[in-house]
Amino acid sequence: VYHLHTENSLLDSCTNYKLYVDKAVELGQTAIAFCEHGNTYNWIDKKMYANKMGLKYIHACEVYLTATLDEKVRDNYHTILIAKNHEGFKELNTLIDLSTQESHFYYKPRITFEEFFNISNNIIKISACLASPLSRYPQSENASPEIYEKLLKSYDYYEIQPHNNADQIKYNSMLLMASQRYNIPLIAGTDTHSLDAYKAECRSILQKAKKIAYSDEDTFDLTYHSYDEVVEMFKQQAAVPIDLIYEALENTNRMAESVE
Repeated sequence: VYHLHTENSLLDSCTNYKLYVDKAVELGQTAIAFCEHGNTYNWIDKKMYANKMGLKYIHACEVYLTATLDEKVRDNYHTILIAKNHEGFKELNTLIDLSTQESHFYYKPRITFEEFFNISNNIIKISACLASPLSRYPQSENASPEIYEKLLKSYDYYEIQPHNNADQIKYNSMLLMASQRYNIPLIAGTDTHSLDAYKAECRSILQKAKKIAYSDEDTFDLTYHSYDEVVEMFKQQAAVPIDLIYEALENTNRMAESVE
């Protein structure tokens, strides 16, 4: 499991990291990455507990990207970055530090497209959810076809998700075509924000209290699922052929194995 948010993704989850680790162990999973929004809060405790429970800890973050720092625009595109080795670990931490500086921070900690393009091969780059630049950037006011193609070519994996939502189905179909065109593999992400239905309800109450709302989120099941449950969700969604779904799920293992 790699696209996972805990209560450290402020106001976007009510689930403690230990509950996720325990669930992963219960399901026989072998590795876990916590992709908090814009930060790696509490990563040492997360690593120690995951290792204690027999899981491989993967150092990761769901960062915010911006097309430019020259003007104040809240584009805040989502992208997952995963440290592949110790050099990648240091590079990722440096990028997160940069994103919080006054020159970069605007409502959220951000790095620029250009800084993203200059990330080394010590970091694995995954396209993330519907808030990815691959989904949202083409609709932006000053979108550049050249920049968009460069973004498409810069990822190591394109992330498909199993939510039975019209926008997600359209996006998965687009990623499938891009994968075939650029020979970049698909990877299956769940964008998990809650352990179970109870924790999802807690999250909903928290967001209402803080007047936070996401359009169409009622059509997304962001709870923690087993392998078989995720397969069934993808089958019901029917946006990607079943053999490629199995391949995308296996790519989560390949990605985890590539991390030192």
